[in-house]
Amino acid sequence: MSDFTEANREYFDKLATSYTGRFADASRMLASQTVQHRNWISERWTDTEAGKSKEIRMLEYACGPGVVSMSLAPFVTQIIGVDISDNMVAEFNRNASSLGLADKAIGYKADLLAENPAAQEIESACANLDMVTISMALHHFENPSTALKRLAERLNKSGVCYIIDLVAHTDAHGHAHEQHKDDFAEAAHTIKTHGFSSEDMQRFFEGAGLTGFKYEVLSEPLTFSTEERSFSKTVFVARAQRA
Repeated sequence: MSDFTEANREYFDKLATSYTGRFADASRMLASQTVQHRNWISERWTDTEAGKSKEIRMLEYACGPGVVSMSLAPFVTQIIGVDISDNMVAEFNRNASSLGLADKAIGYKADLLAENPAAQEIESACANLDMVTISMALHHFENPSTALKRLAERLNKSGVCYIIDLVAHTDAHGHAHEQHKDDFAEAAHTIKTHGFSSEDMQRFFEGAGLTGFKYEVLSEPLTFSTEERSFSKTVFVARAQRA
């Protein structure tokens, strides 16, 4: 595990138990927008003609407490959550249990982007997937392009990769930057990229061998509240699938 990845692990381990309370509004928005975009993401769900009576397996990588997983749980047959933080995995499994999803959703601690493979149980669980999703975590990845390549390899034919993250703001020279750097001051050392444009995401997906690219900037902002202030960020959803 690199020093940067370790910094992320330490930060999210400390944040895990307070995450649900601190980011309740943001989590509700992410869950709502995901469900609203369900048929935009894929036509294969347990309640659609394309997915009816089929096994639909989903991986949420850098899953945290499993906001996207829990929102899509009614429409898939199996969910695997993976995170590098022990405490976030514990939150994922606790949420799955409290929602009566323990027989469908399970979280593991692992780094699927490391050179060394994960334990055999985890590698087996994270293969032959119909969907991989990353929600509000790609900007924490040391190398987003490489990450999407490695995760795309785990998809079945026509399997979908679905991303939610921050929209890049650019300066006069076209360089991406964080519009209000103090908003995430406590997490600044864990952030690698200050948002992604449509062109960024299309390049990442195409580099991972994925097609059918779609990108949409959401009109509803993602709102964060702290004891001192509230602030909002513009986010996007993007998807592509394995040919």
